[in-house]
Order: sequence, then structure tokens, then C-alpha cells
Amino acid sequence: MTGPLLQLSDAFTSAGGLIFAFAAVTAVAGVFVAYQAFRGYRRNGSRPMLYLAVGIVLLTAVPVGVNSALTALTAATDAEIVLAVTAAHLAGVLSILYSLTRA
Repeated sequence: MTGPLLQLSDAFTSAGGLIFAFAAVTAVAGVFVAYQAFRGYRRNGSRPMLYLAVGIVLLTAVPVGVNSALTALTAATDAEIVLAVTAAHLAGVLSILYSLTRA
């Protein structure tokens, strides 16, 4: 019996499907890590953990949501979408930086 052990559906054989799958996994993993940081904030009242949680969400889940929403719901250009995603990344990095240095 010879044949492929795993057959991918047509949706995930294209580059777009793989990109979506990786983006979804990244968002879910980011939300899970941020939830763990938020639990640390609630347990200890540690402000740095709160800013860390916010930063992780802004780096992982928000860009995926912004990209998906702007692509599906508006006529935004690629440049506008990249600008919005980059703004979310910048806000996430600044939040994490603040959590490590000032909070």
C-alpha cells in the first residue's frame, strides 16, 4: 500500500492558506502567552506583567486581526494594511519595553 500519509486540503496547499494557518497559530499562541502573563499580573499585582501581556497581544493577535479585518471589510491598500500592522507591532514592542524598564 503506497500513498501519501498525509494529504493536505486544497485550501492549505496554496501559499495563502499556509500563511493564514501560520498567522492563526501565531495569534492563538500569543493570546495564550499573554493570558499567562495576565494571570501573573492578577496573582501578584505586578504592573510589568500587565504591560508584558498587552505587548504580547499587540505583537501577535492584533496584527492578525487588523490584517484580516482590513482585507475582508475595507478597500484598504496593501500599504495601509502594512502601516496598521506595523503600528500594532510598534505599540507592542513599546509596551514590552516599558514593562522591562519603567513599570
